[in-house]
Amino acid sequence: MSVLFSSSRSLCAFYVVTLGVFILPFNGWAQSTPIVIDGPHVTVPALDGLDTEDGDNKTQKDNNAAAVSSDGVAVDVGDGTFFDANNLVPQGQMAGDGPVNVNPVTQPASKYVVVTKTHGANTKAAQIVSAERALALGRYDSALQMFDGLYAKNKKDVRVLMGRAVALQKLERFDEAMGMYESLSKVNPDNLEAKVNMLGLLGTRYPAVALRRLMDLHKKNQGHVGLTAQVAIVAAQTGDTAMALRYLGMAASMEPQNANHVFNMGIISDRAGQAKQAVSYYEKALEIDTVYGAGRTIPRASVYERLAQIR
Repeated sequence: MSVLFSSSRSLCAFYVVTLGVFILPFNGWAQSTPIVIDGPHVTVPALDGLDTEDGDNKTQKDNNAAAVSSDGVAVDVGDGTFFDANNLVPQGQMAGDGPVNVNPVTQPASKYVVVTKTHGANTKAAQIVSAERALALGRYDSALQMFDGLYAKNKKDVRVLMGRAVALQKLERFDEAMGMYESLSKVNPDNLEAKVNMLGLLGTRYPAVALRRLMDLHKKNQGHVGLTAQVAIVAAQTGDTAMALRYLGMAASMEPQNANHVFNMGIISDRAGQAKQAVSYYEKALEIDTVYGAGRTIPRASVYERLAQIR
């Protein structure tokens, strides 16, 4: 579920933070150990020009070189060709865990992949998915239009109410968004995300009132990262920089792979005139975004431009 903070088009406004659990792929390096053949059984045949042994000794030596060693090391057969000993071949479970030979004649692959549709294109579930996708892509007008159609038939569906409230909030339609959050709270009083969003929206006009309610809510839900970050944002709106940085630091420690927390710390420090600290936070946010966010979670171009101005 997305938790939305106050946002603006300028860099020195709080960036919208999408909270959630992200499962990022990690690539490892496969390490291999080289096989080193080092032993007295590997012989190098003498050059013809230096071969001074008599016939009997030479024949006996060739026979010894052609024998397979008892410790399983490859031996020279006399003409420079080497073969592995049989006891080096994996046996038992190790052999069974290896690749399996498949005969395409007796074990042909399937000709078709069967896909079962669980929802039709015009079903409620499919329409909600489409509306949420439009919301995630920033197409707020389209998302609101879809949610309006769903809301006309589903006035008590939590996902519809939440999506419509977020779309209205994104379009800066304050009163309508607050009304939708209140309706959602009546339908689902225990929906913490709705309360956080509603108080964050309230903080844009009445930050002191919103901060007091957020602190009361935070005492009961101290492990909620979205609520912790929202407290920081509203605290910054009241002018309490120290409190804002403290709570954003808590959120960053709870969600270390989210660059937005550190990015907002940079914005708050920048607004407070703490240029050196802001540079440190901006650089750290860029690093986290590169490692965990594929360079897409914060406005990197704006950050670089701001760094060039305050460094």
